[in-house]
Amino acid sequence: MEKYIFPVVATFFASLFYGLSLAAPKRSLIAASFLGFLGFFVYSILYEYTGSEYSAAFFGTLAACIPAEFLARTIKTPATVIVFISIIPLVPGLMLYQAMLFFAQNQLLEGASMLIRTLIYACCMAIAVTISTMTGKYLFNPLFKKLNRKTKES
Repeated sequence: MEKYIFPVVATFFASLFYGLSLAAPKRSLIAASFLGFLGFFVYSILYEYTGSEYSAAFFGTLAACIPAEFLARTIKTPATVIVFISIIPLVPGLMLYQAMLFFAQNQLLEGASMLIRTLIYACCMAIAVTISTMTGKYLFNPLFKKLNRKTKES
């Protein structure tokens, strides 16, 4: 468990500083950074136990994005602001860099292989973001509308 402490804490600050660079609303920074931390933690645990970077990316992104949809409605901030900040630690930037490096070194087979891995990884993340958005739209919106109606009636 100790091997996760530094990377997971670093992801919190990476998400926080990314949010600051986007000039995100201050009320969303801590929540989004915590979700970046949570998503990367889920990714790390799943990757270690399953060995599948794709399922780890999917569930790590899902673990960051579903609470992001809920928090966005709670703190009245656009969900995309929180989602962008929270998934930044999971973005496959290193994989894409390695693919381009293989191509630059004329190692076309390795480059194509790494590029395909990167695209599958990114698609897993995109599917998870889509699922969380649909969850927010069809589950959280009606829930919050009912809650708002009840508070206005009181």
